[in-house]
Amino acid sequence: MKSVRINISLPKDVFTELSNETKPRKRSRFITLAIMNLIKERKNKRLAVEYQEAATEIQRVNQELEGAIRDGIN
Repeated sequence: MKSVRINISLPKDVFTELSNETKPRKRSRFITLAIMNLIKERKNKRLAVEYQEAATEIQRVNQELEGAIRDGIN
């Protein structure tokens, strides 16, 4: 994977926690995984909302169709 070097600022307490969790030469990988996990979580939440909206719309359309079918049978 091609890398891009960036500079970031972290609150001191976050940096302390990061330092406690990782070795100095492993911080980039740790931060990369954390960001990737957060992005995946956000995408999954957006997808869940979109699927729920689609399911609600499908239910609405099905109810309309059931009503139209019943009206046609009578």
